[in-house]
Amino acid sequence: GTRSAVFAPLERLGLVILDEEQEASYKSENNPRYHARDVAKSRCVQSGALLVMGSATPSVETMYSAQTGRCGLFTLKERFNRRALPQVQVVDMKEELRAGNGRAISRPLQQALEDTLVRGEQAILFLNRRGASRMVSCGECGAVPECPRCSVKLTYHSANGRLMCHYCGHSERSSDTCPVCGGIMKHVGTGTQKVEGELHDLFPGTEVLRMDADTAEGRHEQLLDKFERERIPILLGTQMVAKGLDFENVTLVGVISADLSLYVDDYRAGAVSYTHLRA
Repeated sequence: GTRSAVFAPLERLGLVILDEEQEASYKSENNPRYHARDVAKSRCVQSGALLVMGSATPSVETMYSAQTGRCGLFTLKERFNRRALPQVQVVDMKEELRAGNGRAISRPLQQALEDTLVRGEQAILFLNRRGASRMVSCGECGAVPECPRCSVKLTYHSANGRLMCHYCGHSERSSDTCPVCGGIMKHVGTGTQKVEGELHDLFPGTEVLRMDADTAEGRHEQLLDKFERERIPILLGTQMVAKGLDFENVTLVGVISADLSLYVDDYRAGAVSYTHLRA
């Protein structure tokens, strides 16, 4: 079930399985505020039930508990059906910039995409930031527009030319001049909208399906079904496309700006990599 299934009124609770236990979505941000993992632990203690938490990338706290003996640790040392591990290539984007490539798509990823398209196969690209640019900044005084309610930097969306807060939904029109000093505003960072434009420039006529909070709006399953059924060449999205999807025709997965997750102010910040997969 969903997160709230942990409250199911079972009289003889014997087993709770928490798949992808590291997922932040197990923590409810609405009232009543709870973490499904903690509720599951509490219910299992009360009922004498067994709690099984599964993950390929366990949370720091869960792995620490397992290594210190607070809970059992069972590891799978082979992939399903003993399939070979994918080839992984990490690309240094500083070298790409020195070579004259200012895009978010590296040259190795571009070549891998070209090869995938020639073979008639599909690719999934992951970038955990929606919008066109992470923020706009004044080139003169360094001022950055912030949300008046949340005090976070506003994200630029090219589709409507507006700056938006991804926390409360505040929106305001973007300006080319700085409201503080009158300097020229520069666009900083990369989002899914900007990468979508780069893909259209690199591969004219190739259909790209973008899947993020701006395009999905409760249509996650429909978009994924369309991607599989219509064999759309490229699926670009945020964390929505990183949920253990299984598409037979997908042979390439790329993580764009992988180090973004390393700079969040949380000791659980994830480490991800560019992945080149050839089945």
